[in-house]
Amino acid sequence: MVDDIINEREKAKLHFLKTQTEKLIYLGEFKENVLAALEKQEIERNLIHNEIKEAMKDTRAVLLKIRRDIPFDSIKPYIDEAEKIGLRYTLVDDITFRGNIGLVVVSQEPLDNENKDVVLESATKIYTDAGLSEAFIYGEGHKICPKHYKELKAKLPERLDKFQEMNFFDRLFGKVCPIDRFDKKER
Repeated sequence: MVDDIINEREKAKLHFLKTQTEKLIYLGEFKENVLAALEKQEIERNLIHNEIKEAMKDTRAVLLKIRRDIPFDSIKPYIDEAEKIGLRYTLVDDITFRGNIGLVVVSQEPLDNENKDVVLESATKIYTDAGLSEAFIYGEGHKICPKHYKELKAKLPERLDKFQEMNFFDRLFGKVCPIDRFDKKER
């Protein structure tokens, strides 16, 4: 019986420590209140993630928290989006924060997300894992050349809706594939 009491105390203590650590990772929020999170490196790419925009528009979203140590140019698109849809936002800094999380979309009520990874996967990782150039992330929302469109169709067809294929007239009027432009710049 004494062992059971000690075990219960230890379990409660471990649960408390786990939740406190969780708050340090998710910018002062419990994971159960986080709709979506994004790592600092992804924010610093200056590409606004559609998944974050969708989470911000979710009716359960009440607050956008962003780390203050991220360059303002990188967080400005998220702030603008929050202002546009009327979502409160705040910049936070705390030397006790742990990990790479740079932004969280917070819900007021707890969610059933304990076994769900709320941190969005790196957009470039999605493309590189499929054997494509990381430049595809910079082509999202744009027209790309037939060569890259065909490559995308073969290796990652579920992302085709984020691209359009260039036509003859686009090429004729000097439109350059953003993937080719990025690859040339990287060399």
